[in-house]
Amino acid sequence: MKEKKSKKAVKIIAAVLGTLLALYCAYYLTAIIAFGDSMPMPLGAGVAVVLTGSMEPTLSANDLIFVVRSSEYKISDVVVYSTAGTPVVHRVIDIDEENGIIITQGDANNTADAPVSLSKVKGKVVFSIPGIGIIPRFVRTVPGMIMTLVVLFVLLFLSKQSKNKTTEEKESEEHIDEMLEEIKKLRAQAEENAGRDECAR
Repeated sequence: MKEKKSKKAVKIIAAVLGTLLALYCAYYLTAIIAFGDSMPMPLGAGVAVVLTGSMEPTLSANDLIFVVRSSEYKISDVVVYSTAGTPVVHRVIDIDEENGIIITQGDANNTADAPVSLSKVKGKVVFSIPGIGIIPRFVRTVPGMIMTLVVLFVLLFLSKQSKNKTTEEKESEEHIDEMLEEIKKLRAQAEENAGRDECAR
């Protein structure tokens, strides 16, 4: 019983995660194709992958970063902004609040970047996971998205097959229970008839 509940819980979690991943892929593709947004930020939060070593040793290439939109930024914040459709992850070294401009620079770079309008800033990095960014980086490619969708369809198909099998097993168990109940009734009836025969003698 516990094993069945455990399997059911795993299937539910897998289905939820699969659905969320499929929705994210659809949202991401729509954002890129329809709006030209290289880093969607649903609900003011998003994820990105560090592409270069310009932020070494703080961040390395293929680190997965979590970004949150903020109403204000300060010097030393690591921010993500978009330039020519590509997200850039650099540290704020100066802010011109009057003109709404920030100056950024990679920790490993010797020169500062060109001034960036605050309107182009996606948000600031709140935390990162080293190295794991290679997975979403692949998933965001066309082959990666196709493979992800294929895997999701296969999992859904297997889940449906398993569900049908479970239904059949349940029906089989119910049929066996009915047969056992019928056997009990026949046995009771036979014993009752045998008792009557004994009394008749």
